[in-house]
This record gives sequence, C-alpha cells and structure tokens, in this order.
Amino acid sequence: MVTLKRAFFVVLLLVTACKKPTENLKIVVNTDIIKYTALIHVTDAAKPGVSPANATISITGNNADDIYEVSGKKQFKLTGGIIAIGPGPAATPTAADPESCIVQIKAPGYVTVSQPVTFNAGQQQQVVNISLVKSGSVNTSVPAPKPPPVYEPVTLNFTGTCKSRTDVEIKPSIYVFYRETGTDAAYQYLGYMDKGNISVTALAQGKTYDFQLTYGGQNYMVSQQINLQSYDLTIDMGTVCNDF
Repeated sequence: MVTLKRAFFVVLLLVTACKKPTENLKIVVNTDIIKYTALIHVTDAAKPGVSPANATISITGNNADDIYEVSGKKQFKLTGGIIAIGPGPAATPTAADPESCIVQIKAPGYVTVSQPVTFNAGQQQQVVNISLVKSGSVNTSVPAPKPPPVYEPVTLNFTGTCKSRTDVEIKPSIYVFYRETGTDAAYQYLGYMDKGNISVTALAQGKTYDFQLTYGGQNYMVSQQINLQSYDLTIDMGTVCNDF
C-alpha cells in the first residue's frame, strides 16, 4: 500500500523541574499534508439525502498516479458517499500546470458517472457533488438543494484524540458534515476546518448537533449543544494516532 510520509510538529506543554523532561510532551499532528483537496459527495439524484448503497470510486486520468486520499493513502473508499482526495506534495498544481483526474462512481442499480476534477493553483478546497441516477429512470433532473438558514457565527475548535496514544493530539484539516441530533436527517456539508478550526453560521442557538469527519475511510463523530459562540470539541479518532 502506498502511503505518503506524514509530517508533524511537537508542542511543549507545561513542564516543571520536578518531573521528567518528556512527561508533559504532546505530539500535535496537523493532517494537511495534502494542500489541494476535493470533497467528493455522492448522493441519489432523486433523494439528495441518501447515499447509494455499495457505491465505489476509482481514479483515472492523466494525473491519477498523483492522487491520494487525504490521509495520504492510495486507498479510495466512499464512506457514506464521502471521500476527500488530492494530489500529493510532489505534484502541487501551478497556474501553468494544474493537476486533473477523472472520478468514476459506480453503484448497483445506478448509471455510472465519470466526473472530471481539476486542482488549480488558486483553489485549495473544492466540493464536487455527484448525483447518481437510477438505471432506467425517466426523470434525470436533480432537485436544487435548499440553502441553510443563517444564524450568529459560531467557532468550533476540534482536537482529535486516540485512547491508544495519549501523547498525540490531532488538529484535523478536513471537511465537516453536520445534522441535528436525534433526527433521521442526512448529514449536510458544513464547511472546511483548517488545523481543527472552523467558523460557521449554520448552527442555531439551543440546538444540539452531530458533527462528522471522514478521514482514512472512516467516519468520526462528536455532538455539541450550541449555547455559546465558541466551543472546544474533542473527537475520538480511533487508531488514527498510530499512523504518526
């Protein structure tokens, strides 16, 4: 399996003279090894909140060999219809030479879609919505999504942790989805967090939301009731810390 070499930095927390020099060290990992990314979001054309079952993704095209999943792996798996991809550090797009690939989505009972994706020097993040039409469907139109309501700005600061590595903290640079807790609503795109930080206007005061991150083919979730303008959230990221 091809995997990009990850980089990280270390933050020295409070250290006192009476303790071991390494006792309070924390390895803080920033996951943005891939600077130019595309969020691929696959849904049913007739039911935008539904992700087709057993959908698969393949990457072809001129620069296919340069493309990785955002965790730095050459494993492309749709998780709930979601994956983020991009060219590795050795293939940074320039104004004269953008990176491109073709994303092909297949799902049983649906028409296969091949979607060109271009990574340009002036655009570090992009969202590519792909709607699959059922085979034999007469109506191929895609309902326009309703714009989310606008509320007072709320800032969320995410920190990923792992029970297996208490010496590691992760500051994710990744796309975030959300839904109101306790509902059967589909997760909606909230925005892109940079080094764990994201400010949004889609969250209503007094409501509780589930926040979902997709990284390395896995979903990670944390919930929070919104009553303030800023929150520090800790999200359990399973065994991701073992990769660093």
